[in-house]
Amino acid sequence: MINKAYNYLPILAISTAEMSALEQLPDKSKDLLLPVFPLKGWVGSKTLDKTISRINMSIGLRPWIADIDSDFVFKNKKYLADPKGQRSVFREVHKLLEPANGYVNWVQYVANLDDSVIPTLQTHNLEQLGQQIQSLSALNRGLVVRLKIKQDGADKINTIIRTLIESKVDKLLILLDFEDIKRSDVLQSEQYGMLVSRLSKLLPNAIFSTSASSFPSSFSGSYRGELPIYERQLHTAVCKLCEGVRVIYSDRGSARANKPNSGGGLPPARIDYPLKNDWRYVRKEFQDSSNVTELEKHTLYKEAATEIVKSNYWNPNLRVWGVQMIEKTVELRDKYCITSANRATAVRINIHLYQQLNYLCDFDALDTEEDWED
Repeated sequence: MINKAYNYLPILAISTAEMSALEQLPDKSKDLLLPVFPLKGWVGSKTLDKTISRINMSIGLRPWIADIDSDFVFKNKKYLADPKGQRSVFREVHKLLEPANGYVNWVQYVANLDDSVIPTLQTHNLEQLGQQIQSLSALNRGLVVRLKIKQDGADKINTIIRTLIESKVDKLLILLDFEDIKRSDVLQSEQYGMLVSRLSKLLPNAIFSTSASSFPSSFSGSYRGELPIYERQLHTAVCKLCEGVRVIYSDRGSARANKPNSGGGLPPARIDYPLKNDWRYVRKEFQDSSNVTELEKHTLYKEAATEIVKSNYWNPNLRVWGVQMIEKTVELRDKYCITSANRATAVRINIHLYQQLNYLCDFDALDTEEDWED
């Protein structure tokens, strides 16, 4: 399944914004996309099967890559202090992270999912890594290995690569995850390109992918502007340095890799408009973020949307759900227009996914019109 001609592997969080954005993509776009879902509980659900149901609703009966969101358990102070007092989904995810017998719980869990679901190797504990590789490979779905370049030390990465070579895995995807990055990371692209080249010689049958996010955690002090998509720059530079190696683009769908804790008060009304190489945005401040009326929300989101639609970067020929939502907000056509930060995030991610999926295409020549429902 990994060998199919996918050109985009976004790592998407299990959240309402990401799932809605993906769900509203045209079906023909979903066919070319292979998302990575780090599994955790869905909103307030008690069991992990609700998460799988929401993923299936967003992408349909198509292949996707399954990983585990370890932060859901290991960075949850309430759960760690009182495991039995929290929703059972926390214990369910925690069980998948147990390394015993080559992560046998994880292997069995993936085995019970649809055959189109591709597993990710768990590398928190490497003691029985070879056993886990053999067990997951035996599912015959392919294997994804996610190397967290900034977190995993050289010794850990060497151990993983050496064990993969010894295991002679056929269908293999190596995902180099740089997580949150800045411009300085792009300047180091030569060493990352050399890394991919070395790995491709050691694992000649492997496909590679680079993933990162440069979306800012704060927009304070700015009214409007543009932000370069450094993850796209990093990927382009790496590809130039290792010609002949298949390297697929990946990112966080225009979300942060490590999401910051939200502060107090309602965030300002901001609408983002993704382009292929940068994000444009317009931001409007509420008079008092602790006391915002529905009228003020509608008014400021309408003002932001209107400014974007009138800008020189607006493309009226891009007919995807996120664009239509911005147009609805300009007209305040119905209750489904953008009136919250969460909906604005879903709109941005939807447009970003489409832009990056069709990075090499001329949008004016594409048929992006598709019927959709709220």
